[in-house]
Amino acid sequence: MRKSYYFVSFLIFLIILAIVISPKTYIEAFSNGMLVWATILLPTIFPLIFFTKLLTDLGVVNTIANKFTLTQKLFKTPPISAYAFMISIMSGYPVGAKVVSDLYERKLITKNEAYKISTFTSNSGPMFIYGSVGIGMFFSRTIGLILLFSHIIGAVLNGILYRNYNQKTSISSYNKLTLTHKFSLGESMADSVLSILIIGGFVCIFFVVIEIVNNIGLFSVLASFLGAVFNLDTEIFLGVFNGILEITHGCLDITTLGSLDIFSSVLICCGIITFGGIATMLQAFAFLQKIEMKIGFFLLQKTTHTLFSLLVCTILLLIFL
Repeated sequence: MRKSYYFVSFLIFLIILAIVISPKTYIEAFSNGMLVWATILLPTIFPLIFFTKLLTDLGVVNTIANKFTLTQKLFKTPPISAYAFMISIMSGYPVGAKVVSDLYERKLITKNEAYKISTFTSNSGPMFIYGSVGIGMFFSRTIGLILLFSHIIGAVLNGILYRNYNQKTSISSYNKLTLTHKFSLGESMADSVLSILIIGGFVCIFFVVIEIVNNIGLFSVLASFLGAVFNLDTEIFLGVFNGILEITHGCLDITTLGSLDIFSSVLICCGIITFGGIATMLQAFAFLQKIEMKIGFFLLQKTTHTLFSLLVCTILLLIFL
């Protein structure tokens, strides 16, 4: 067996051991995750998942695909990918991944095309970027817009980067879609309920994992070490590490640091938002498994998207800040 198998098995064993040793602590953490899911994610994400599923089942994507050909020219993907991109930038994580998965299941795109479309549809939404981070944390509409445009332009550039990825099939047959869809309100509802439950499961489990990591003090030790090496505030690295786990927590930590200038704070938050955090990645990856998405490719395209967004953000900050 591979070494990674033993390593992951060992980590899972440690998590179980931690829960058994202090069940009350982690029951509370799990309950907090359920509270966040029920009061924040369920009312905001579930309607988006349900109605985008309805649009797909109703065949609205056919109309969009027949009207838009820009994505075909930019990304060498079917025009239908314009629908996925539009929904992803309006709805945010992990709705874009869900739409790509639905299109593939409907046989509207091939697996190779689904891979390429995923490179520019794994996006955070404007409500979080502009509203929560820009206005809510930085108290600046300008910064909110800079973060939003950096994220979206970064996604476009990322899609262009992967436009020739493993291209084996022709896309000419997708120029005009005339496929019909079997529409069932009940099936759309059942699929949406299952999807939001999957998201809720990841959120709750990850709250437990974050609690374990904090109790162990792993991030604190690493942050202290890096702070000493680079002669920087330890809290900067701690905020980045928290952002790698969960983006909201990380952005909040960075924006409340007095030791960081505004330019650096915005750049770090841009990177955290675009990379997405492991908790958000797992939610998206759960849907992308239907296209047999490889974790290596998923992490690679998230990394390149992050680099593009940071580049665009730097330019915009130099111009407007």
